[in-house]
Parts: sequence; structure tokens; C-alpha cells
Amino acid sequence: MGRAAELGELSRLAESTLAGEGQAAFVVGEAGLGKTTVLAQAAAAAERRGLRVLRGSAQELAEAWPFAFISRCLRLEESPSDTRRARVAEVLRGDARYGLPGARSEAAGAYAATIEAMVGLVEDLCAQGPLALFLDDLQWADPASVAVLHKLVCSVHQLPLLVVGARRPVSGAGEVDHLSRSPIGGHRTLLELAPLDTKAVAALLADLCGRSAGPRLCRMAEGAAGNPLYLTELIAVLRREDAIETGEHTADIAAGYSLPPLTALVTHRLRHLREDVLQVVRVASVLGASCTTAELAAVVDLPLRDLLAVMAQAEAAGVLGDTGQHLRFRHELLRHAVYDTVPGSVRTMLHMRAAQCLAESGAAPERVAEHLLGGLPSPDFLTTWLEGAAARLTTRAPAMALRLLTTALELGDPSDAGYAGLRLHHALAQLSCGLLAEAEESARHALAKAPDPGWECLMRWIVIQAAFARGRPDLALAEARAGYRNPDVPAIEAVRFQAFSAVCLFALGDLTEAGTVASRARRAADRAGDSQALADALKVLAAKRFFEAPDAEAVELARQASRLTPDTVHPAQWMGLQLALVNYYIALDRGHDAQRTLAAIRIPAERTGGMFLPLYHLASALLAFHTGRWDDALAETASGLACGGQDSLSRALRAVAALIAVHRGRQPLAEAHLAAPLPEDGNSTVAAFYAYLPLRAGALLDEARGDARRAYSRLAEAFDNGVGHPPGQRHLSFLTPDLVRLALTQGDRANAQRYAAAAQRRAGHSGGPNQLGDAYRCQGLLSGDPELLMEAVRCYRNAPRPLHAAQALTDAAEMLARSGRLADARVLLDQALDTFTQLGAVWDVAQATSRLRAVGVHRGSHRPRTVSRDGWEALTHTERLVAEHVAEGCSNPEIAARLSIARSTVSTHVSSILRKLAMTSRVEIAAEVTRRQESEGAPPQD
Repeated sequence: MGRAAELGELSRLAESTLAGEGQAAFVVGEAGLGKTTVLAQAAAAAERRGLRVLRGSAQELAEAWPFAFISRCLRLEESPSDTRRARVAEVLRGDARYGLPGARSEAAGAYAATIEAMVGLVEDLCAQGPLALFLDDLQWADPASVAVLHKLVCSVHQLPLLVVGARRPVSGAGEVDHLSRSPIGGHRTLLELAPLDTKAVAALLADLCGRSAGPRLCRMAEGAAGNPLYLTELIAVLRREDAIETGEHTADIAAGYSLPPLTALVTHRLRHLREDVLQVVRVASVLGASCTTAELAAVVDLPLRDLLAVMAQAEAAGVLGDTGQHLRFRHELLRHAVYDTVPGSVRTMLHMRAAQCLAESGAAPERVAEHLLGGLPSPDFLTTWLEGAAARLTTRAPAMALRLLTTALELGDPSDAGYAGLRLHHALAQLSCGLLAEAEESARHALAKAPDPGWECLMRWIVIQAAFARGRPDLALAEARAGYRNPDVPAIEAVRFQAFSAVCLFALGDLTEAGTVASRARRAADRAGDSQALADALKVLAAKRFFEAPDAEAVELARQASRLTPDTVHPAQWMGLQLALVNYYIALDRGHDAQRTLAAIRIPAERTGGMFLPLYHLASALLAFHTGRWDDALAETASGLACGGQDSLSRALRAVAALIAVHRGRQPLAEAHLAAPLPEDGNSTVAAFYAYLPLRAGALLDEARGDARRAYSRLAEAFDNGVGHPPGQRHLSFLTPDLVRLALTQGDRANAQRYAAAAQRRAGHSGGPNQLGDAYRCQGLLSGDPELLMEAVRCYRNAPRPLHAAQALTDAAEMLARSGRLADARVLLDQALDTFTQLGAVWDVAQATSRLRAVGVHRGSHRPRTVSRDGWEALTHTERLVAEHVAEGCSNPEIAARLSIARSTVSTHVSSILRKLAMTSRVEIAAEVTRRQESEGAPPQD
């Protein structure tokens, strides 16, 4: 009653989704206003129209359980035979992430992998047909589930997906409030339920009573303030107490009857229950809406047959119902009212009893944990249970694990045999939660207590990982050295500590000592047959060789390390080796090898998350940037930044986007990227190896602002003193063409010669086309020889590095013009402008045109083809491939598998296609592709 407008709007959104244009809607209102009923009506109508409907309701007790709400909605635990859901459930378990440094944010770190998997599952389901998610009580949704919903809501414009959520306007639900109120281009609707108006109240009373309400009943109904729940419960109370008098045309209240309090309206159904039924209802209120009949029977210690009889009484009274999966109260207000009648000590006991029963039945550790957190657990039970469940709980819900482990340590006896194990799991939970300094301190404290030798090495590794991840390789080195110099440490562990100490030395920039230690560790690892130590040693040796002499030997060392499999080293360690190899391939212009390796690690990176997913996107972005696929590079940076803001790597990702923005003449956007605040969390040690990217982007922005002197000063300072961890002149030799060019404009010829010599040395070691191009360009700039510059162009084109080739063409054209060869200069200028235009590098076009105009050269009769930024012609090669797969009906995960790119990157491409074509759905993309294919394949007209 009174919700026709809201239901009509939801019906319209369902029709839009059926037509291929997804929508999101949020129903907001106080308790009892009918949100649940509106959702139920809308869901039933959507099913009748042909949408596949999934329903979910958040539960107050499960707020601390990551992904609890969305997992139930997507039925992850109910369909083990569904391979897609099984894959997502495997990612959710997160076994490969155990023991890795995490991030404090709910949406970052390891959670990013689960978010990615769940969004991919929904996209697969949408490919089978239009899908609707109806989600109730969002105010209690756990933060990780809200992060998934945020991604889904932001994707509805490109999927046949209807997301309808309902929530109360409660305090502390900031993320949910933001989710429901932020506009996304006309695809998000907010429906705020108001109390029923007088007409709707009269209609509801007439429907409930079978006649129009009389004046006394109408006056009493005013006390319900238009709340449908209170009105229906009021009529139920009046009927139960025979307080309604019915006439021929009206129903009214018996004279002298007074309005019951609102609380009595909610709880009146409890008054007539037998005591044994009421006791069961009280227990059910404590166990929460996730409770099943079998679990309730175990807690109340009743045979299932007897419990079913009791439940029948509660159901007949309209108090409890069985949804087929869980027990559910008539309304959450009723559950709260019952819960408040249970003494605190009894609640604590019931939560403890529930935890024990669930543990005995083999329930998921999160289910047990939510009850342990709600009560005062027995120290013996808590310790025993955590010994077997702490590892699983830490991978899926590290914050829950940390709270319980902290309690166990406070209640436990340090002299007990299991106490050292609790310390270990506690430090690991801190590590997984991103509390790196705390994890390091906990592990150091445990080491100082001289624990059981069996735990000592594990504690030391926690210290090392935490220190390294928070940007203190010096502290990690000290601990690793203490480990391999300890005569009591097992031989294999000593080798592993030694190998990791080489990693720390390399991170600190001591390449000589790092290489010496890594060589010793490699020999020891070979003798011991230990792949973990061998991987670290080879990684350091490959990196050292690459910085000193980027050649085939460096790549071969990296390939030896990458041949180690995830079966013999930790999966995260394996991905680190693969990503290092990708970086070497990119630097040496072995693009096909880089692409092949990225394709091999795409799925493992998506399933592991952490820093590996943004690292994957960063490597993909760098490959695309250098080879001239700038729109693809921007798609990768957007996907990397959407991984949950994993740390300081966001600075490197933004720097790539800033470089492209400067070249494309969008200085304010570049400034915004470079000025974006840095997250507090993240692996700053790893990110330091990419510190050259913000440096390069900042210097280019200086030039674009007309401050070439500052640009030169920044690059020269970094070249001599380094940026990040590695030594400058070894790590930053690729800056030499810019350094030589800027040095000459500043009249600093002596340093220009020094930079050119560095470029020559690097090219002599590697022989890669890009390095050779840098050397030729530096020498050509110094000597004023256009032939050397044209040799640089040939090398860059072989790489391919189109931006560098066009820059060298501009240099050569300027030198030809200065020697009077204006016609030849004009030809080279046109070639450079063609490339700049294809890249969209309008700033470079202006710079080249200005430089050549100053020496008497203007554009020739040939004008570079203007690259459209809108319409079909604006689509990149990758976007056209994506569009063709969309036309075939493929989901984003399926397209990702076909093109060997990440699912999130495909999603970014689809959004870009919709924007460029001014379309609103995949259906329109498919129609346009089909129209073009038919047009191209049609026979010529007479």
C-alpha cells in the first residue's frame, strides 16, 4: 500500500536491465516502512519479467566477517559443483596469501583478489542473461562486501545488471551511504521511503479490517505515524484482543480501548507463546539470522523432532519462519526486542555454546569466530580451537583472527605448551592486517622470550617480512644475518636467511656485496636442493647483472629463476620472479616475451592480489606506453589504481598516467596525478624501484611549464645520486637523451659528454635496440650529426619505441634545417608529426612545430591525419577487439581470457567504448559491430 511510485520506478529499471542497460537503485527508510516488502515485490516482478534474481540480507552479527554478505548472496557455499563459484571460493580461502604482508584497508591487499573474483563471477552470470541482485539491510553489510558492491554499482552501465539495495539511515554506515547517494551518469536511483500518507493509511486499514476504518481507529492509527509495520501489528493486537467492532460499512475500536505502546505492538506476538517456545525464540535471537534449525537444535539441546514442534508454534504465532536456509524473525525489530530481554550473562553463555556446537559440526571458522567475539570464551576451548583454526581464519578474516588471538594471549598461561603457537599466529594475523610495525614488535618480543626452537625461525621470518615490507631493508638484513649466523638454526633455514640477506643488500643499493652473498647462497642452495633460497639468490644475481650490464646473461639468470614453479617456491615468490623477468624484457624491447610472460601470470596475480596485482598492471602499462599504445596504458593504470590503492605503487601508476597527460597537453591532469596523496600502507621497498617514474613525469611537467632549468636540475641530481634504492648512473641511463638535450640547452657541454658516455657504455653491454638508439641520439645531439640521429630513429623503430623515434626525427630535422637542408627537414618533421598525432601527443606536436619554425621549417603540404577522440574511428585496436567480443556475447572474464589481459582492464575498455560511441549498453555496442560487419561484407551496390 502506498508504494506504487517506488515499485513503478523499480519496474522501469528492470525493463532497462532487460534491454541491456543495467541500473542501480537504493531504497532508504526507517525500520518498519516496508523496505523488505518493496524489495520482495520488486524481486518477484523482476523474475516474472525474465530476470535471474539473487537475494541477500546482511546480518548484524556478521559485520566483522569479510565478504559474508556478498558470499551468501552469490551462493558461494551452496553450489560446490558450479566450477565458477568453486574458483571464487578458492580465491576467498586465500591459502596462497597466508603469511604475506597485508594492508590495513578492507578493500586493499589480499582482499583485492577476492573482490576481483566476485565481480568476475557476476559478469559471467550476466553473460548468461540479465541478472538482478536484491540486497536487504545494507546498513549491516561488512566493509569487504560493500567494496564488491561499489565495483558492481560502478559497472552497471556496461552490464545487464540490476542492483537494488535497501538500508536504514543509521549512523556509522558511511560507505554504504556514499554507495547509495553518489551519482553515476543516470544509472543510480535513490528511493527514500516516507511514512504512508493519510490516503494510503486508510487503504491499508481497510485492507486489514475488510472495511473502512472508523473514526476511533483512524485516530489511534495516527500514533503509528504512517509506519506500515506498526499499523499491521496494531490491527493484529486489536484482533487478538477482540477490540475491533465491525459494522456494515466500517470497522472501529471498542469504546474505551487505549493504544498500546509501540514496543508492545512489536512484541505482542510473544505474549501467548508457551514458555518452552519462548525460550527457544530467545536463543534464536542471540544466534542471529544466519542460524539454521539444526544449529538451533544443537544449542538448545533438543532432539530435532521436538524442536520442529516448538518451531511450528513460533511460526504459527508469526514470530519465526524457516526460509529453507536460515531461520528468520518476522521483523528485525522483533528479534532486537527479544534479544534485549535476554540477560547479558545468558547471551554470553549462549554465544559460547553456539561456538562450541558450530566447531564440533565443522562449520567455517568465521561462523565460530563471530560467536566467540560475541561472548566470553573459555580459555581452554579458545586456545584449543585456535590451534587448529587460526591459519584458516587468518587467511579469510585476519581482523577477526587478530581479536581472538589477542584475547587468547590475555587469558592464556605463558608457561603452557601452546602459548608459543598463539604468539606466532598473533604476529601472523598482525602481518596479514597490515600492522607491520606491530607484527615486527610482537615477533621480536617472542624471540626475546626464547621460545621453543621450532618457532624461532618462523618468528624471525615475520620480523624480516614486516621490516622489509614497511621500507626498512636494513632491519630485515640485520635479522637475516642473525638467522644464518646462528649455529642452532637448521642448515636449510640458514641458507634461506643468507639468500634473503642478499635481497636486502640489493634493496639498500649495495650491489657488490649483494652479488657476493647471492653467489654463496646460490651454491649452498644448489647443494641443499632448496628452491626457495635458490629463487632469491638468482633474483638478486639477475637484477645486479641487469643494472650493471643489461644483456642476455641478465635475462638468462632471471629465466632460470622463473623456471622454478609454484610447487617448489611460494606462489607469491614465483610471481615476483615472473614480474622481474617482464621488466627485463620490457627494458630490452623483447615485447613478445614480455606479453607472453604477463599472460602466464595474469590469473595467478588476479587470484593472489596483494601488491602483485598492481605490479602486474604497472608492468602492462609500461609495456603499452613504450610501444605507443597509450590508451591501453591508461586502461592498465586505471585498473592498477582500482586494486584497492595498494600503497606506494599507486604513485608509480599515476606517474605513467601523468607522463601521457603531459604529452597530450593535459597539464592540470598531470599535476593532479603527481600531487595525489600517498597511502600510508604498502611495500615502499618494492615501490622504491619505480621512483624514477614520478621523477621523469615531474621533469617533463617542468618542461611543459617552461622551466627547462628545473627539469635538468632534477634529472641531473637523480642521475648522480640515485632515486629510490638502486645507484643512479646504472639505473637511470635511459634518461641520458633527455639529460644531453637539456644540458646542451643550458650550455653544460661537459656534463652532456659525460651522459653520452654513460649511454654508450650501457648500449655496449646490452646491444638492445632502445639502448643503441639512446647512444646514437646522445652522440648525434653532441656532434650535430643528423645521420647519427637517423640511426637512432632506425633503432627506436626496431624496438619499437615510437615516441623516442619521433623525438629523434625532430632532432634530426632541426639539424638538417640548420645546415640549410630545409626540404629534407620538412620531410622528417612531417614523419615526426604523424607519429605524435597518432599518439595524441599534442604537446610534442606544438614543441616540434615551434622548434622547426624557429629555423625556417614549416609543415609540408602533407598534414598529419587527425586522430578522432570520439566515434568509431576513435577506438583503439584493443577496444575494437573488445567490441567484437562483446558482439559475440562474451563476458568480461571471457574476453580477458581471449585477449590475455586482466578482467578489470577489459571493463575499463568497455567503459571507454561506451563513452566514445555515446552509448549506454553492451547491446548497443553489439548492434553497432554487427551493422559495420554487415556493411563491410555487403556486395557493392549498382
